[in-house]
Order: sequence, then C-alpha cells, then structure tokens
Amino acid sequence: MFRLRTADFLRLNQAVALIYAELEPSTLFDRLSEAAALAIQAETACFDGVDPSGRIGHLGAYPEAMFSVLDFPQLAAQLPEHPLFPALIEQRWTQPVRTTDVVSLKRFLNSSLHYDFYRPLAITHQLVVGLSVAHYGQITCAINRSHRDFTATDQALLQLLVPHFQAAVRLSQTVRELQQAAPAARPATRELTPRETVILEHLMRGLSDKEISRVCNISPRTVQNHLQNIYAKLEVDNRTAALCRVLGVAG
Repeated sequence: MFRLRTADFLRLNQAVALIYAELEPSTLFDRLSEAAALAIQAETACFDGVDPSGRIGHLGAYPEAMFSVLDFPQLAAQLPEHPLFPALIEQRWTQPVRTTDVVSLKRFLNSSLHYDFYRPLAITHQLVVGLSVAHYGQITCAINRSHRDFTATDQALLQLLVPHFQAAVRLSQTVRELQQAAPAARPATRELTPRETVILEHLMRGLSDKEISRVCNISPRTVQNHLQNIYAKLEVDNRTAALCRVLGVAG
C-alpha cells in the first residue's frame, strides 16, 4: 500500500494548473506532455493518437523537439512492435502500465524498436496510459525515463491526471470552435485574449469564480477582472448574457 507524499501532491497541483493555464489547440498536447513530465518527474513525455483505421499520429511532446531526430512515420510503422501496444491499443487498458510490467528490461533494450528509436533519446523505461478523448479517439500518453523505473506512486499520479487531460481536450476543442466561428455569428469573441477565452470556456462549463480561480491558478479578484473585460467586449453585463451572446441564442 503506497501513500502520496506532500511533494507528490504539490507536483500534481502544479501539473493540473499547467494543464488549464492555456488551452490553445495548436500547442495543447505539448503542454499536457510537460504537465505529465512535471508530475511524474520524468525527462520526457509525449502524446500519440490512433485513428479508427489504425494509423498512428504524433500529437505533442515535452520537450517539444524531442522527436526532431526521428522519422516519426517510420516510428509509427514500428510501434505495433512495442510491448505495451496490445494492452493499450488493442485491448484498451485504462490503467497506467510500465514496459517492465510486460517484458524484461533486457528484452526491451535489445529490441529493434528500442535500438532504432528510443536508444538515441536515452530512453530505457516507459510508463504509458491509454485514454479515449473527444474528437481524437484513442490516444496514449507516454512518460519516459533514463535508467530509472517507475513506481506504483508514479502510476497513481498519472491515473489522477487522466480526467484532467480529457477535460482539457474538450475545452480546447470548444476554443477551436469559437476561433473558427463565422465572424458575423460571433464577432466579439474574436477580440478576446487567449486567457479570456479560457475563462469563457470555464464559464460555459458552469464553474464558479472560485473554481475558475483554482483551475487557472489565479486569484478570485483576477478572475473578476477578466470577467469584466469579457463582458465589456461582448457588450453584456452578466454571465448568462455573455453565454447567450457567444452561443447565438436569445437571453
């Protein structure tokens, strides 16, 4: 039986704050990767997606350039050889699993997959979780270390992050829809800053000022200031009117 230490909780809170700090779609998975690496204390992390046809695509990583030395299409072609692929992709396991849970370290290090792709990045151990997310389908979050295996505590921390990953993707998709909305339908939203757009998305989820303050890691007074700026730009004076204006419905 393991117990999370104070330091674990602090890193987890920092990671959650990072996840919700900004929801810009183009860099979302880079930030999610950074949050995962922060919480688990790992050198690198990445998100990859698998579409219904089985094609694998790279979504984001931390550091952002970690795959710059690799030919990702070739890596994607060899990923079905990964020892965790059957459990996470074919069987849809939802619990974080380590490479050493299913294969010996020696066998993993001697595989052609490791030699061709992970060895140049000094990756010897991986902790991976599979999750379903709106608009993306099945994706994986892989946390990577060099010469140090993951623990049961690391697995628990990653599991606690999963619902935040899923929520961030949903919110980011809404941000994308607002950004792509026709100017005639939602003209005022185009004037919002990235931070104000995030606040607006939390508003659409029904979060209170206190809850927005917590997930964005800002003070309640700062939340109020952002809300007043949003109301002014939307030419409304309250939450309900702001949501009606954005959604294009009568208040």
